Amino acid sequence: MSRARVTSQDVAEHAGVSQSAVSRVFTPGASVSKKMATRVRASAEALGYRPNVLARSLITGQSRIIGLVVSYLDNQFYPEALERLSRGLQAEGYHVLMFMSQDGENLDEVIQEILDYQVDGIVMASVAMSDDLAARCEAAGKPVVLFNRGQGDSRLSQVTAANRAGGAKVADHLVAAGHKRIAQITGWQGAMTGQDRAAGFRERLAELGADLVGEIDGFFSRDGASDAARALLDGPRPDAIFVGNDVMEIAVMAAQRFVIGL
Repeated sequence: MSRARVTSQDVAEHAGVSQSAVSRVFTPGASVSKKMATRVRASAEALGYRPNVLARSLITGQSRIIGLVVSYLDNQFYPEALERLSRGLQAEGYHVLMFMSQDGENLDEVIQEILDYQVDGIVMASVAMSDDLAARCEAAGKPVVLFNRGQGDSRLSQVTAANRAGGAKVADHLVAAGHKRIAQITGWQGAMTGQDRAAGFRERLAELGADLVGEIDGFFSRDGASDAARALLDGPRPDAIFVGNDVMEIAVMAAQRFVIGL
C-alpha cells in the first residue's frame, strides 16, 4: 500500500510554524531566517516531505526551468560549457531541461515542446536555429539567449566569441610564419559562427596581400572536414590550412597523415 502524501501543512504542524513559513523555506530567494529554515528542513526530512514544484509553478506562473537547445555534444567545448551553465543556474534556483535538435532537422517540434513545458527562458546553442524560430520564442514571452552563435536579430541576447577577430588573428599568425599558399576549411556557412570566422580570416589575408588558394565548407563535421582536406591535398598543396573548429581540425590532421604522411 502506498503511503499518504506528506503535505506542507504536516511539516508546519511538526515544526510548530505556519504553513506560509514552510512555503518560504522551499521558495528560492524568499526571505527566511537561518534558524527557521533549519527547523523546517529538519521536520521535512523527518517526515519525508518534498515540495511539489509543478503545483507551485501553477500558482506563481514560474517553472524555474530553463530550456536548453543543442544540436550535438561531439565538441568537448559544449559538455564543459553546459556543465558550468547548469551549475550557475542551479545556484540561482533554476534547473535545465535539455532538448536535442538532431542537427536542426526537427527544430519546429523542439520549440513547440519547449513552449509546452512552460520554461521561464531558453538558451539556444544550436547553430542551425533560424531567426524566425528564435523570434517565435520571444513572441511567446520567453527570454532567449543565443550561446556560441549569433543571429541577425539585434533584439536577441548573444554570448559568443569574437569570431571575426579570431579569424583575423589566425591569418596574422600564418603570414608572420612565412606561409604563402594558405587555404581554409570553414565551419558551416549557414551559421553566423562559421561565416564570421571565415570572413575574418579571408579579409585579413587580403589586407596582408596573401593569397587564399582554396576554401571549402567543412560543415562543422568530421566527415565534411576530412573530405575537404583530401580535396585540398589532392591538387597543388597548400602549406597551411586554417580549420574552423577543433572537431574538424582532428579530422584534417588525420587526413594529412593518410594522404601525405604528416
